[in-house]
Formats: sequence, C-alpha cells, structure tokens
Amino acid sequence: MHELITFKGTNKGLQVIFDKSLNFAQLQEALKNKLASCTNFFTPDTVISLEDFSFSAEEKSILTDIFQDYKLKLKFIPKQDLNKKLTLPDKIVNRTVRGGEEVTYKGSIIINGNVNPGAKIIAGGNIDIHGSCRGVVHAGAFGDVNTFIIADNLSPLQIRIAGFIARCPDDNPAKSLKGTEKAMIKDGNIILEPFTR
Repeated sequence: MHELITFKGTNKGLQVIFDKSLNFAQLQEALKNKLASCTNFFTPDTVISLEDFSFSAEEKSILTDIFQDYKLKLKFIPKQDLNKKLTLPDKIVNRTVRGGEEVTYKGSIIINGNVNPGAKIIAGGNIDIHGSCRGVVHAGAFGDVNTFIIADNLSPLQIRIAGFIARCPDDNPAKSLKGTEKAMIKDGNIILEPFTR
C-alpha cells in the first residue's frame, strides 16, 4: 500500500513528505486523514517542516490552518535547506521495558533489554531490540513503510509497521525458529526473516 503522506524525524523537528502526483485538493484530503490517524502521537505546538513546492499564499494559508486544527505548527522550508538536515539520533534504552510501560520517540529506538508482555514501543523510525520482544511494537508510526523491527527473539503480541498490522498466532506460544529476526514490509505484507547483526 502506497502512503500518500509520511512524516520523518529530523534534528529540527518533523518533516512531512507527500506524493508529488497529488493535486492540491488531494493533498488537503490526504493530509487531514493522516493527521487524524496520528493525533495521539503529536504533542501540541510540534513544528512540522514542509518543502516549499511553490505553493501560493492561499495554499500555504490553507495548509497552515489544517495543521493548526491539530495544534501543530507548519513551517515551509526552501528545498536547499532540507538537504542540510540530519536525521534524529537514535533513542537508546539500556534496560528491560516492563509491562504497562510505553516508549515513544519520533526517530528510531534501540532497546538493550527485553520488551515484556504489556509493554509498548512506538517509533517514527526503526526499532532494534537486543533481547526478547513479547510486547506491542510499532515502527514507522507516521507512515514510513521502509522502516523495520529487529529483535533477538521476536515474539510480539502485535507488530505494526506504518499502517500494516500482524499478530502472533494464538496457537504458537513457543516459536520453533530461534535467533535474531527482522520484520519488514514486502509485497504489502509484514514478513519475518533471519537477520545477522
């Protein structure tokens, strides 16, 4: 499934990227739908950057109003400035994430420990768990379908990448395949494959 709107973390906040084939009316609609689906992730007054593709003053005003409806601030960036931005540094958690805990970050997350049942990890980027994952993990929370999840023992209650969702089978309490695995989207599905660090 092709994402019309995605958000990516940068060291100066979030950047919104949209499918260049959209006309302005389609962009408005896709943007409203994407923001409505991400309401619990953004904090009020978050600044989100958008590359300025020669929007008219009226179009800029309309787009700014859409973001303001969700208590977000839109900043238009000249094309050359976007190329200077660096991606957000990884968030590193040096402990086990216990049931009831939630780790949320706009970029990628590295867990040096286990993710226990009842724990939740939500990342705008990738998730890398140096331990067992038995909680809920969501990579590419803003719609980036190129993100992935890695764990030494990947047995999550639920796994999400962008808008795709997969669950561990109820009849598979103990996985026969041991070792580090990588979850990613391929041909419209979340797949698992062996991974060597």
